[in-house]
Amino acid sequence: LLYGAKSTAYIIYELLKKKKINAKYLFDPFLKKPLFQNNLIFSNKKKDFLKFLSDTTNFAVCIGREDGKSRYMISKEFEKKGLKPIEIISKNSDIHKTVKKGSGLISLPKSYVNRGTIIGDYTLLNTGSMIDHECKIGNGVHLMGGCYLAGRVIVDDFASIGAKATILPDIRIGKNSIVGAGSVVTKNVKPNTVVVGNPAKFLRQNKPNFNINIFK
Repeated sequence: LLYGAKSTAYIIYELLKKKKINAKYLFDPFLKKPLFQNNLIFSNKKKDFLKFLSDTTNFAVCIGREDGKSRYMISKEFEKKGLKPIEIISKNSDIHKTVKKGSGLISLPKSYVNRGTIIGDYTLLNTGSMIDHECKIGNGVHLMGGCYLAGRVIVDDFASIGAKATILPDIRIGKNSIVGAGSVVTKNVKPNTVVVGNPAKFLRQNKPNFNINIFK
C-alpha cells in the first residue's frame, strides 16, 4: 500500500518496480486521482482505505517536502494496524556498512551516507543528497536533492534540509526546522524555525501540521 499519490509516490512506485516488488494499492485522501500513470488500485475514500488495510502487509508513506512529521506520524499509525514498512534503497545510492538505519528509510539514486552515521525512522534521502561521517539524523527528516551535511552534523526530528543547502561541521538543526534551498548554515538552527541564505538567517517560525484522521 502506497499512501500519497503525487511525485514522491511516483518515484517510489518506479523504484519498487525495478526491485520487482509489486505494490497493489494507492491511497490519497486529498486527490481525486493520482498525479502519475500506474496500474494500482486507487481510492480517496475511507471505506476503501479500510479494505486496503485488511488486504495489505506492507506500506510506504509517500510524503515529501517539508512534511516529515506527517510521514512519520502516518507511518506510526500503519504500524499500529500491524503493517510493516518497506525500506527502499536505490541500487545507485551509497550507504556505508557502518551506518545504523531506522525503519522505513527511503534513499534515492546517488544519495550518499558516510561511515559512523545514525539515521532515524522514516527519513527520506533525496537524489544526490550527501551525509558525511558521524552525523545523527532524526526521525522523519527530509534531505532534499544535492544538499550536503558535513561531519558530525545533528539533524533533529522532522527537520528538512533544502536542495543544494550546505550544513557546516558540528552544526545542530533543531526539531521541526527548515533550511531553505541553497542556504549555507554556519551556526546552530533553533527548533521550529525557517532559515535561508548564505549565511543562513532566521526567516520565520515553523509550525508543522499533520492529519491522521483517516485512521480514526
